[in-house]
Amino acid sequence: MLRSPQVAAIAAVIAALALASPALAQMGEGRGMAAANSPLSLQSLESSGNRKQGEKDEDVIKDAKRDIDDADPRVRVQGLEKLRYVQSTDANDLLFRGLVDSDVRVRIKAIDVLGARSVNDAVPAMSQELFLRETPAVEKLHLVAALGRIGDQRGTMPVIEYLKETQDSDSRGTAVFALGEMADPRANDTLIQIVDNDPNATVRKLAQEALEKIDGELPSNHQAQVEAARDQALEPTDEKLAKMRQIDEEIQKNKY
Repeated sequence: MLRSPQVAAIAAVIAALALASPALAQMGEGRGMAAANSPLSLQSLESSGNRKQGEKDEDVIKDAKRDIDDADPRVRVQGLEKLRYVQSTDANDLLFRGLVDSDVRVRIKAIDVLGARSVNDAVPAMSQELFLRETPAVEKLHLVAALGRIGDQRGTMPVIEYLKETQDSDSRGTAVFALGEMADPRANDTLIQIVDNDPNATVRKLAQEALEKIDGELPSNHQAQVEAARDQALEPTDEKLAKMRQIDEEIQKNKY
């Protein structure tokens, strides 16, 4: 049974991504982004590519590969979404292809699914994209949130650098939350400065909570996920998938 604090912790990162919806819907540029007949909002991206009940991993991967080879970026987005609940690590190769897609919407979907799957191998590539000047602001926001969901401390310094560059309170809040999920003591000085000086009360509160997570006074959502995965190691796959879907449903309720 999903505990409400866990749902709240997950939703805190995901809710920040809703802020990007207007920008993404209007975006028509960014590293050779392919033109589309109609904009694709984050809400539609999250609901696309649902997996059929009882469908085998190998069949899902086969369908996703076909979609990812499609010329239409909207079809590629749907193909990547299909991989969200695939247990096989073979899905990650296709998601890594999505990270370097020419269309920003496809890259964002790959980032979100890799983050939801907690793919540690994606951290170096995500960190590099976060450093690049040409990476669109909306994509950077998703990168920060995904690094927080993964919780790998290799993402700490890139997120700290992101914090130094952005003045937007919502983006800063997402970054601060991500640092708390990574629980890396190297972020302490930055977080203390934010607690003392940031003009936004919500950002200051998130920074204080992040410090408590790093000190072990407050559990992070990443820690809860690791513990749950360990406790459920022998749980049947269909039950795992059902619980993952339950988490996503709770996130969507909080987000929309």
